[in-house]
Amino acid sequence: MMKIAVVGATGPSVRVIARSADRLARLFPEAAVEKQSVDVLDADATLRAIEGCDLVYDCIGLPGDQMHLHPVTARNIAGALRHSKARCVQVSSYWAYYPQVQTEMNESHSRSGGPPWVRYRREAEDVLCEAGAAILHLPDFYGPHVHVSTLQNALNEAASGKTVNWLGRADVQREYVYVSDAMRIAVEIGARVEAFGEHWCLPGSGPLSGRQAMDIAGRHLGRQIKLRSAGMMTLRIVGLFNKDLRGLLQVARDYMKPVRYDVRKLLGSQQINSYEFGIDQTLAWIASTLRSRSAAATS
Repeated sequence: MMKIAVVGATGPSVRVIARSADRLARLFPEAAVEKQSVDVLDADATLRAIEGCDLVYDCIGLPGDQMHLHPVTARNIAGALRHSKARCVQVSSYWAYYPQVQTEMNESHSRSGGPPWVRYRREAEDVLCEAGAAILHLPDFYGPHVHVSTLQNALNEAASGKTVNWLGRADVQREYVYVSDAMRIAVEIGARVEAFGEHWCLPGSGPLSGRQAMDIAGRHLGRQIKLRSAGMMTLRIVGLFNKDLRGLLQVARDYMKPVRYDVRKLLGSQQINSYEFGIDQTLAWIASTLRSRSAAATS
């Protein structure tokens, strides 16, 4: 039986690894899941966490003020891979392909230049790819338990009855992937020997504009949703008072460009959930979360 480690996790045997023991216990209550609280910035601790596993999923996502640590965690995981002989799938974004120079995103797109955030992600990917990992480039996630993404943020605002702030023009189409589809794709990549040591761009549910997304959300919520486009000037002004947003300015211009995925075929035709389904499920989860928080606050 294969043993799998999921690093940054917050059938086969699964070991989930993250910094917070409390969050691991809350998100993975199943007894069959082995939980380890580990700081992947510690090379020795990373090796101990991964040792004995056959396959490692690197799902680490760092906050803006820690982006420079992506290459550090990658080097620690790569060292552990070489020692343990485990294979690895790094679940990454398409940031390493910034600045975006073509509408179609694929593996032949340039991977050079760009601001610090982009270079940190690219360096981490290169370190792991050299260690034999499969690098999986996916569109932005959205769905239950997703914390931060452009579409997820918009759905959170819509569910809370707020005016939705959309990054860029509301009619520009980009691609997103429902989180359960992303997980299934990552599992399938891990089962393909030919995937390792390569970069793979995988598509989501197709092009979607902010206006289309809010039309779907409005049908689910039973009301019209107000949508406000936020351009670079707006972001710069708000960024004066918001540290996290100042960091996002590095990649915001590329986020505002249309993008669709045109990729090498590895997995064949995929059954991907529609935005109609994914947005409905996401809003239902957000509503449930809001109710739980309200009940906890009043108890």
